[in-house]
Amino acid sequence: MSPAPVEIVEVMGCSEQGLARPYVCRGEDGLLYYVKNRQSGRHSLWSEWLCGHLARAFGLNVPPFRLVHIDQALIDECPPEWRELGAGVGFGSERHASASWLEPAMAGEVAPQDQQDIALFDWWVHNLDRQTGNTNLLWDADAQRVVVIDFNNAFDATFTEASFREDHLFAQQLAPCFADLVVQAQFAQRLATALAALPAACDNLPPEWRWVNPEMDILATFDLAAATTLLNRCLTSQPWGPK
Repeated sequence: MSPAPVEIVEVMGCSEQGLARPYVCRGEDGLLYYVKNRQSGRHSLWSEWLCGHLARAFGLNVPPFRLVHIDQALIDECPPEWRELGAGVGFGSERHASASWLEPAMAGEVAPQDQQDIALFDWWVHNLDRQTGNTNLLWDADAQRVVVIDFNNAFDATFTEASFREDHLFAQQLAPCFADLVVQAQFAQRLATALAALPAACDNLPPEWRWVNPEMDILATFDLAAATTLLNRCLTSQPWGPK
């Protein structure tokens, strides 16, 4: 079972990066989080939570993440333009102190294995939102390693092979995955290990995320069955796509 949500005690403003408009917030544990809640939508929250667990189990370098709780009284004290964050339970990604936005010109600094891992994982979860114009990656200057963030647009119903190959920052790294049977076998084992993290992630989803509104009378539209079917293809030959 996941720990209880961290209580947010201060909203510090909207992040300069990220189309999902995460807010920088301080938790009662003293840590800073990039928080997504009402402003991001339920699909975003489901995708971040599920992919966070999958990515961590797969071996991607993702920041620690937690459920966070924002009290309505705290939202009421915010400037009007910040109140889109909304009250309730949101998704919080811990701020990485030594990391900065990875600019496209730095993509070549990312280790080839990390490039391949990111490309294959995004292919698996149908995440097109990692492009040359918006990498959705951080660079840890201390560790000299990429930090993977932002899965809010995963499980994209508009995903196509052509768009991924054209737009994804590391799309060229798919060729070795698709062409080498040994590499395929290695990735298949890692994907299967990651998939095993899905049930626990689903079991620990906040009940309110199943609803669109605070009154909990309009169901959220995230299709968990379709997402599960998509992920289960790692147990067959399907994730490797056309050769």
